Amino acid sequence: MSNTKRKLTLGLALAVASTLGATADAGTYLRVQCWNARHMGWSGETDWSGYASQIWTDFGSSSSSSNGCDVVALQEVMYSSSITSLVAALESISGKDWSATTTAAIGRSSYKERYSVLYRTDRVTFLGSEVYDDVGDRFEREPQIVRLRVKSTNADVTLINWHTIFGSTAERRAEIEDIADVFDEVQDDSSSDQDVILLGDHNRWATSDWWDDLEALSPAVSVKVDLATTLNSSCAYASQYDHFWFQSSYVGEYSSSGRDYVADTCSFRSGLSDHAPIWLKLYSSGDDD
Repeated sequence: MSNTKRKLTLGLALAVASTLGATADAGTYLRVQCWNARHMGWSGETDWSGYASQIWTDFGSSSSSSNGCDVVALQEVMYSSSITSLVAALESISGKDWSATTTAAIGRSSYKERYSVLYRTDRVTFLGSEVYDDVGDRFEREPQIVRLRVKSTNADVTLINWHTIFGSTAERRAEIEDIADVFDEVQDDSSSDQDVILLGDHNRWATSDWWDDLEALSPAVSVKVDLATTLNSSCAYASQYDHFWFQSSYVGEYSSSGRDYVADTCSFRSGLSDHAPIWLKLYSSGDDD
């Protein structure tokens, strides 16, 4: 073989190797937001462009964070039509296609709420959704369980979207102690996806011993985001109620998390919610399950 041919062959081989290496190393972020949207859809709680702007433009911990979000888990959705309106507003502000999975109204009394998980259809494949089968009626609002897949990497994630009862101290404690059983069941239910994330408004700070049963699961479950997220009547951050919980040994994709940027807490509280959203970034280059 001539020197020229050898150089061409070597150059082609290096180019192919470089391309394959880049493909193997290529990864992507899944950007997840969690938000108690305070009676979304009730009178005075219908600022769809405001909700969409907070989700898309103010995702992240500062005003300089890059725009965009891939998945939004919502609590306190009052009507299914609320999500139709929000999806339209999100598509308008983001220029992306969105879809959602929303539960029926859930609650023991005449007061009921819905859960909803919204996702970008160009980034995420929806695998399934269900409401936890609450044998024994242990939960005021049994959790929503949603399974998703990142299209570019085939990485799966299961979300447990849950709004804990406020009620009495005893009622809150009982639900939080029982959520360990739900997490364990959901995690054991799938042989293909071990990446389970409990998220939502949990009406209790994460350092409370009420979470001992959840933290004691094997592998150990730990919290990400235990910051003050609720806004009091003075527009100041007050209680540490909104969290992400997962098993770090399984959710190796974890990158970063925090409380969303809120430009003006008083206008936010009067117009959108008394809870700031929280966010989570997961980075994957493939399915690790």
